[in-house]
Amino acid sequence: MMIQKVLVIEDDPLMKAFIVEVLKRKRWEVSCADTAKQAFHYLDNDNFDLIISDIRLPDMTGIDVLRACKEKNSQGIVILTTAYASVETAVEAMRLGAFNYLIKPFPPETLEAVIEKAQEHAALIQENEQLRKEVSLKNSMEKTAMIAQSPVMKQLLEQVSKIAKSNASVFISGESGTGKEVIASAIHYGSQRANNPFIRVNCAAIPHNLLESEFFGHEKGSFTGAINRRIGRFELADKGTLLLDEISEIPMEIQPKLLRAIQEQEFERVGGSKAIKVDTRFISTSNRNMKETIDKKQFREDLYYRLNVVPLNLPPLRDRRDDILPLCEYFLEKICIENHKPRKRLSEAAKRRLLEYPWPGNIRELANVIERSVVMNIDHYIEPGDLLIDIACHVPQVSSPSIMATGITLSEVEKNHILNTLVMLNNNKTKTAETLGISIRTLRNKLKEYNLS
Repeated sequence: MMIQKVLVIEDDPLMKAFIVEVLKRKRWEVSCADTAKQAFHYLDNDNFDLIISDIRLPDMTGIDVLRACKEKNSQGIVILTTAYASVETAVEAMRLGAFNYLIKPFPPETLEAVIEKAQEHAALIQENEQLRKEVSLKNSMEKTAMIAQSPVMKQLLEQVSKIAKSNASVFISGESGTGKEVIASAIHYGSQRANNPFIRVNCAAIPHNLLESEFFGHEKGSFTGAINRRIGRFELADKGTLLLDEISEIPMEIQPKLLRAIQEQEFERVGGSKAIKVDTRFISTSNRNMKETIDKKQFREDLYYRLNVVPLNLPPLRDRRDDILPLCEYFLEKICIENHKPRKRLSEAAKRRLLEYPWPGNIRELANVIERSVVMNIDHYIEPGDLLIDIACHVPQVSSPSIMATGITLSEVEKNHILNTLVMLNNNKTKTAETLGISIRTLRNKLKEYNLS
């Protein structure tokens, strides 16, 4: 935070002119108020980096102004002035966060010296804020299990760090469970908007007839059931970030209004006529192939390109296997603490099992498997049999003919099932035999029969 905008609150015309003259040498934007009421009007409509206020004002005291300044902008630097020295008042002012306390009359050199100190303080605040944001980005990734041991994730997180510092719209694609919302959160909390709202809306979870009101809000009486005015997500996200999760699920009839609102940063509430301006950053996510969605006329191409300024694609867990065991350790520690369990360990066999599995449900599935294993296991070590991976739910369907299809024999169904399970377990014959409930010898005989031995 560098000083750019200053508010002077002083009812004495000569003192006000004197202070303004000193400030204008800095080429700062200076606003003036004669009363606390006028000052509150300024503070309600703008943020000031520096406030210089007299203690004795016609309607209130400078202490009241100080409290209001700290409530509205905790980082604003406040300097109080007074013609009557009072130890009690000075102590109260400093306790409430005043930067300095000047006794009138004071020469220009005194005010300039205090302003120089205020500039140094503002620079320190800015430096600390940048450090806080860097730490926040790191912590947000740590807290949300953004493990990056694999080269592909290390490269992606470097991109996230750069993207976070901009205001560009970001489109995050990837399979379900890969951590799209986590990345969106990291972008927001690593940005200049980190102290402002991060509003999420799951476009797939809201009924289509309520989406417009959810986005833009509505006025009282605008439709049946609108008994009060409602503030929409766009308005709530002003000065912050709006996450449009599963954006591809938005119906076509709402997309033109959404496009206009994003382009213009302006919209009207449902049933309203007043244009509402916002300053909102947009992050969108989808697990669908957007090109196919656009080709099928289910999503507007112009809306997609408006949202897809910076694209990010999250790799599935099977393509970042270096992250599987670190993620397991993270979830193990977290879930043991949450469930008041002693710290558990993965056996080497369990680790191999976790590395072999293709994780179609990605990180979300991995977290569920670890949680089930922690809750159900009473031993110190987690073995392969404790992992409770639901293989049956994830037999690949790509090359499997339907069991009900005409002309498919039972032996062909058996063959497809064996081969699919073998592929799913990365050609591990021992694990395949265990999963199928047959002996390794039987499996080898079957493969020999299929000329695959």
